[in-house]
Amino acid sequence: MAVLELREFERITCGEAFDPENRVVTAGQHRALERFSEEYQKQHKVAVFQHGPRKSLVAQNFVGVVNLGRDQVEILPKIEGAVPQVRHNLVTMISVVLDLALYDSDSSKVEKHSGSILEVLIGLFCQKLWQCVRMGIVRQYEVRNENLAMLRGRISMPEQIRLNLARPDRLACVFDEFSENHPLNQALKAALQVLRRVAKTQANQRNLAELLFCFQDVNDVAPPAIDWSRAGTNRLSARYKPLLAMARLFIEGKSPDVVSGSGDGFALLFDMNQLFESYVGAVAKRVFAKEGLEVSLQGPKRHLARVATGSPVFELKPDIVARGAEGIAFIIDTKWKRLKEQAYREGVTSTDVYQMYAYSTQYASPDVLLLYPHHRDLGEWKSRRAEYWVHGVGGTFDLNQRVCVSSLDLQDLKTVPDQLRSMFLAGGSITPENLVN
Repeated sequence: MAVLELREFERITCGEAFDPENRVVTAGQHRALERFSEEYQKQHKVAVFQHGPRKSLVAQNFVGVVNLGRDQVEILPKIEGAVPQVRHNLVTMISVVLDLALYDSDSSKVEKHSGSILEVLIGLFCQKLWQCVRMGIVRQYEVRNENLAMLRGRISMPEQIRLNLARPDRLACVFDEFSENHPLNQALKAALQVLRRVAKTQANQRNLAELLFCFQDVNDVAPPAIDWSRAGTNRLSARYKPLLAMARLFIEGKSPDVVSGSGDGFALLFDMNQLFESYVGAVAKRVFAKEGLEVSLQGPKRHLARVATGSPVFELKPDIVARGAEGIAFIIDTKWKRLKEQAYREGVTSTDVYQMYAYSTQYASPDVLLLYPHHRDLGEWKSRRAEYWVHGVGGTFDLNQRVCVSSLDLQDLKTVPDQLRSMFLAGGSITPENLVN
């Protein structure tokens, strides 16, 4: 197996042979990537690759892995650092979003892993699933309907009439069975079967085969037939919740940031716009809960205006909203695009600022923040890159409302909580009257 590594917005060229070091694919692989990108665009209205000069393909802001038979194309986020460190940070961000606990030993294994991000995630999935399986495979009471020679449970009269009107020796029984064969385990087994077809490393293949043996009493269910509404977790199986979310990423393509398949066509991709937003939101929830603030994601929804009939129009839905005892403390809107220090206003667009102004007025928030990824061209990191006070009535400045611009340095994710704290605690938007007593 060979892995072609590239970052967002880097190019893949077409040549006679697959050459990972120079980011060259064969003509057949080039056509496969084109077809894959076209199909993805039909489903999700966005392209994974755009055509560049000289028949090249330019990666967009999707990260992950696309399988090309024995070879793989791995797209990593445009974050500073060596490939192993960037890969480790990407896995950490995904784990935080999925609420999958990563301990120091897990992080060490991820850093030492030489495979692609897909192989790293498969290995992590196996490792966490082993931890849960060793504590016991989940058994649940499931309702069964069977036509039996002896009574078990109770008789279903409608089924008895339908099936056994001429068979007095048979009973249509309905009963509860304490079993491993239920939708949660069926979903996990389906994920293992999908991954066994695409895993490349011997260690992952061995782990997947051994885990499948543990689920031998669970029925095989094709991915489209999985009942996700019933494949949930309860108090006794809560430890499986992150694994179930991870399994769904592997086997279902309905999520807006993931497309999955099987065999040579398998791909696992994450939209960095959504991953960045979800990661910042998850960390913000943990950080500001300690400050007495309740953080909500993607809302609460409000509207900018109403038509004459009174119906609301122009929905507003901020990425991250922090609320205290006195109301909303601040709003964050994440933007996965690079600021340019030499550009006018560092490339912050009027459209983005107008959006934040609408949040500021409609949510009565003292601070609204545009948050971008940091990079070395911006120089030394600082908590606020720019602050703009909102115009009040008559053109006067409202010193209680401002639109701010900040960047988040993702090179060392351990510093992210402190970065978020300093943006608001040092910036003055969180004051004692904002906090819950």
